[in-house]
Amino acid sequence: MQKTKSIQINAILNIIKQCCVIVFPLITFPYVSRVLGSANLGRYSFSDSIIQYFISFASLGIPTYAVREAARVRSNKKELTQLATELFSINVVMMIVSYIILFVVVFFVPRVHRESVLMIILSFNILFNTLGRDWINTVFEDFFYLTLRYIILQTISLILILCLVKRPEHYILYTIIMALAYSGNYLLNIFYTRKYIAYRFTTKLNLKKHLKPILYLFCITISTTIYVKSDITILGFFRSDSEVGIYTLASNIYTVIKSLLNAVIIVVIPRLSVYLGENKRDEYEGLLNSLKKVLYTLIIPAIVGIFLLSKDVMLFMGGEAYVSGYVSLRILCFSLFFAVFGCYYSQGVLVSLRKEKYYFIATLTSAVANVILNLILVPFFGLNATAATTVIAEAMVMLICRHYSLSSLQHKEKVNLITIGLGCIGIVVACYLCNRFITGLIPKIILSIMVSVIAYFTILILLGNEVAKEFVVSAKKRILKR
Repeated sequence: MQKTKSIQINAILNIIKQCCVIVFPLITFPYVSRVLGSANLGRYSFSDSIIQYFISFASLGIPTYAVREAARVRSNKKELTQLATELFSINVVMMIVSYIILFVVVFFVPRVHRESVLMIILSFNILFNTLGRDWINTVFEDFFYLTLRYIILQTISLILILCLVKRPEHYILYTIIMALAYSGNYLLNIFYTRKYIAYRFTTKLNLKKHLKPILYLFCITISTTIYVKSDITILGFFRSDSEVGIYTLASNIYTVIKSLLNAVIIVVIPRLSVYLGENKRDEYEGLLNSLKKVLYTLIIPAIVGIFLLSKDVMLFMGGEAYVSGYVSLRILCFSLFFAVFGCYYSQGVLVSLRKEKYYFIATLTSAVANVILNLILVPFFGLNATAATTVIAEAMVMLICRHYSLSSLQHKEKVNLITIGLGCIGIVVACYLCNRFITGLIPKIILSIMVSVIAYFTILILLGNEVAKEFVVSAKKRILKR
C-alpha cells in the first residue's frame, strides 16, 4: 500500500526546490544578460516562447489530467498501469503531430525561420517532455526526487554556463545548455519512473473515456500558454530583440517568484484528489481553506516587496542596459495575486472536481483578450503594454475560475487581511530605512529582504495571525521532537 507522505514535508521540499529556482537565476541572469546582451537574450527568449506552444500541443493536457485521475487510483496497480499506458500512447501520437507542424512553421514563417537553429535545438524538449512522464512523480508525491533532480541538473548547467558562455556569439551554446538542463530532467525520468510504472505502448487508446476531458485540458493548456507566452512572441514580431531581452528579464523575475508561491499549491493538488477519491469532502474543503489563508499571507507581502525593490533588482540582475524594465516589473508584480489565486481556483477546485470546462472558458477568454490587447497596444507602447496585458489576462482567469468555484464549495472561511496589511507596513518601513542608510546595491537588496521578512512575521505573530501562530506551534513541536 502506498505510504501517505506528509504534506508539510512535501511543501518544504517543493519550496526548497523553488528557492533554488530563485537562487540559480540570481547567479545566471546577471551573468548571461551581460555576456549575451539584450538582443541575443531576446532571440533565445523568442525562440523558447515558440517551442513552448508545441510542448503544450504535444502534451495535450495529459499531465494535469493524469495527476488528477491517477491519484484517485494509485493504490490499484492494475488500473494505474492501464491508465498510464493509454495516456503515454496518446502523448506519443501527439508528439509526432507536433513535430510535423513545428517543422512546417520553422521553414515557412520568415521570422521563425530566422531562428531555425535555436528552434531545432530547443525542439528536443518536446521529445523528452513526452518520454519523461513527469506526472508520475507528482502522483506518488515524490518531491524529494524532484527537488534533488532539479538541484543537480541546475548546478551542472550553471557550471557549464559560467565556464563556456563567454561572448555574445555564444548564445547558441547557451541555448544548448538550457535545452540540456530542461531535457535532462525527463531523460532521468525514463529510468526513474519505471519503479512505479513500466513503459508500455498500446493502440487501444480508450479515447471514449479520455478524449473529452483531455481536450478540455489541452485547450486550457494551449490557452494558458498563449496568454502567458504571447506577450514575448508578439513583442518579438513588433519590437526589437533588445526590448524583448529587457522584458524577458523582468518577466523571468516575476515568473520565478510566481513559481515559488505556486509551489505551495502544487504539493497539495495530489492530496486533494485523494480526498475526493475517498469521498472525504470535509477534509478536502478544510485543506483548501488552510491553503487560501497561507497564500494570502505570502502573496500580498511579496507584491509589496517586489514593487519597492524592482529598480534595484533589475539593476542587479541585468545592469544599466536592463534597468528601464523596472516599470514592467512593477506592473507585473500585481499579476502575482491573480496568477496564484487563478491556480488555486482552477487546479484546487475546478480541475479536482472534474469541472475543467469552466477553467477552459476562463483560459480561452483570457487568451483571446490578451492576444487582441497585445496586438493593439504593443506596437505603440512596447514592453510596458505587454506587462499590463499579462495582469489583465491573469485577472480574467482568476475572476472567472473563482465565480464557478464558489458554487462548489460549502465551507468558506474569511482571511484576516488587517494583520497582513499591518505587516506590510513593516515591509515598507524596512525597505525605506535600508534604501536611506545603505549604499551598496547587493547589501541593500539582501538586508531589505531579510529585515522585511523579520518585520512582517514579527508583526503577524504579535497580532495573532492564524497562519503565523500555526507556523510557530509547528516549529516548536519539531524542535521538541529532536
